[in-house]
Amino acid sequence: MDSIAEIISATLGLASELLLRTVPIVVIGVLIAEILIALRITDRIASVAYPVTTFSHLPRECGASFLLAFISPQAADAMLVDYYHKGMIGERELIVAALINSFPSVVMHWRYLIPVYVPLLGVFGMIYFAILMGIGFLKTGIVMMAGRMLLPGVPASGAPEKPSGQALSLKEAIRASLRPTARTLRRILGIMIPTLVIVAFLIEAGVFDAVAAYLEGASRLFPIPPEGLAIIAAKFGSYIAAASLASGLLAAGDMSGRDIVITLLVANLLTSLTTYLRWLGSFYAAIFGPKQGTEIMLLSVVLQDGLLLIAIFLLAWLW
Repeated sequence: MDSIAEIISATLGLASELLLRTVPIVVIGVLIAEILIALRITDRIASVAYPVTTFSHLPRECGASFLLAFISPQAADAMLVDYYHKGMIGERELIVAALINSFPSVVMHWRYLIPVYVPLLGVFGMIYFAILMGIGFLKTGIVMMAGRMLLPGVPASGAPEKPSGQALSLKEAIRASLRPTARTLRRILGIMIPTLVIVAFLIEAGVFDAVAAYLEGASRLFPIPPEGLAIIAAKFGSYIAAASLASGLLAAGDMSGRDIVITLLVANLLTSLTTYLRWLGSFYAAIFGPKQGTEIMLLSVVLQDGLLLIAIFLLAWLW
């Protein structure tokens, strides 16, 4: 009985933490989308992303969301949901744009990978980072090509037309955006709050820890030496711990640079599955809804980890 009470108490604490971390970002994303619509400057802001959106047959509005994803992927996805509910983009456009929005978060890996992996592993840390970036570029290219093939072509984009009527000031645009923002947030939060509570319960109940333990055991199926299993186990706890352990094994000559790189990629593959289930999946479901969120998450996992799996076995074969 006490254990059930402890799980419920921990669930409420973790759910509160997840909501405090997520809700403000989503609110900001929806509000930005509404302000851009009110100011009628979406085209000008999204002009930088025209090559991405036009090639992928995505509407111009998706360009602003793509740029915002470099700052906050959750806010960018909330912007897409707002556009979807307004009928500005369809379901296919939503899915393609959401998958493309995952690219900036891959690029921003440098913020924590380079300061840790390069000093500890030198050139092999750079190789590991370059492979992850290459997979991110390839994944995005595949999604863009799929969008070009599956989505209807959008009209050729020239210079944005000058909007008719008197332009709103920023203060007026904010005031005009408050009501539609509240309307969109009611829909999103009505799904987000129960979803995050369920995810928090599954985390505290140990469901995802069991999955992580199973995946850690599955590492024996990959072309890595026995010493690499310790790196994978460490990666489930912390990427810094994994890098530190890999550095020690490399310096001691217990593992070659080739084996270190392949082992780190395997660790990234296995830990990414639990990361998607535990955290990213909850955000996808919370923002896009259970059906669309699950679909987007599965497509992202299959593309990202499928390419990573191919890279692992190609490196083991060719290197």
